[in-house]
Amino acid sequence: MTSYKPTRMELLKVRKKKKLAEKGHKLLKQKRDVLVMEFFSTLKEIKKLRLNISDKLYKAQLSLYNAAALEGSLDIERLSLGLAEDVSIDISSERVMGVDVPKLKDIKVGYQWPGYYEQSVELDNAIVKYRKLFPDVMKLAEKQLILDKMAAEIKKAKRRVNALEYLILPKLEEAQKGITFRLAELERENFARLKLIKKQKQD
Repeated sequence: MTSYKPTRMELLKVRKKKKLAEKGHKLLKQKRDVLVMEFFSTLKEIKKLRLNISDKLYKAQLSLYNAAALEGSLDIERLSLGLAEDVSIDISSERVMGVDVPKLKDIKVGYQWPGYYEQSVELDNAIVKYRKLFPDVMKLAEKQLILDKMAAEIKKAKRRVNALEYLILPKLEEAQKGITFRLAELERENFARLKLIKKQKQD
C-alpha cells in the first residue's frame, strides 16, 4: 500500500491524482457505453445479414438443383473445375472509439465459362445467385470480426472502469482524507505548543 507524507504538497499531489483518475474514469465509462451501443448495433446488422444470406442461399441451391436435374450433377461438377473466377476486394480499416476495425469495399466477383461449353439458363441463374452471395458473406465476416474486436475492447474498458471505481479512486479518497485529518491534527498540536510557549514567556 502506498504511504503518503502528511504535508500540504503531498495533499496537492493526491488531489491532482484523484482529479485525473476521476476524469479517466468518466472518459472510460463514456467509451464503454459507446462501444456497447455499437456492439448491439453491429449484432443487429449481423442477424439481418444472416437472414438475407440464408434466403439467398436457399434460392441459389434451388436453382442449382434444377440445373442438376436438367444437365446431371456429374457434368456440373466437371464444369465447375474449369470455371475461371475473378475476385477483387478493397480492404481498409477505420477506428471506432480507438478500436481498429476492418472495412471491405468494392467487392466484385466475376467468372468465365470454358470456351467449349454452352451453359443452360438455369445453371447460369444458379451461378449468378451464388455470386451475389459472396459480397454478403464477406460483409458478414467483416461484421463478425468487428463484433469480436468490440467485445474484447468492452471487456478491457470494463476492467479499467472497475479498477478505477473500486480500487484506485477509493484509495486516493482515503489518502486525501488521511492527509487532511493528519494536517489538522498537526495544526492543533502546533497551536497548542505555541500557546504553551506564549504562556511560559508570560510567566
